[in-house]
Amino acid sequence: MADLKITELADHTTATAREDLLFLIDDPDGVPNNVKVTIGDAANALAAPVALTDAALTLTEAAHAGRYLIGFNLTADRIITLPTPIAGMEFRFLGPAVMTGADNFDLQIKCATTDGSVRFDGQLTHHDTNETGQTTVVVFPDVNSNDFLNIHIPLHYDITIIGRSATLWHVTGFVSSNTAPTFADAAD
Repeated sequence: MADLKITELADHTTATAREDLLFLIDDPDGVPNNVKVTIGDAANALAAPVALTDAALTLTEAAHAGRYLIGFNLTADRIITLPTPIAGMEFRFLGPAVMTGADNFDLQIKCATTDGSVRFDGQLTHHDTNETGQTTVVVFPDVNSNDFLNIHIPLHYDITIIGRSATLWHVTGFVSSNTAPTFADAAD
């Protein structure tokens, strides 16, 4: 059934709606099955949020790209490793979902390589939560070798990381914490 051919389809000339149908080959590498899916159901399935766990993690395009990545309550310093960037691949980190008074740990997001060949550009806005001197500053990488983003004791963050090329991740968003995040060549 998966080797059927669809030919001579008419051009779609009206606005696409969520209830419009798409033709889909389900499980093409296993037992292929021709099925239909609405655009809305396909969009929802591909954008379903992912609840991250309190552990080191290597992100993948298949499981994490294009989705909201909901942060976690840190019980130790944690490193999230990005895959090699592809232009347009996007990760959006939101969190943490839950905080406790005992949190005193850092979240590091690092590139797949740590030799500077894959690095960050862009900037983050830091909102200082220190009760005596609340300030807002913009932090940014050196754009030539920084392959670690260190988020120190995060209270709240919304960070989007987008692949610009095979060697560059663009970072934008904000972090609320007592200590400003840093871009560096290693975890700090």
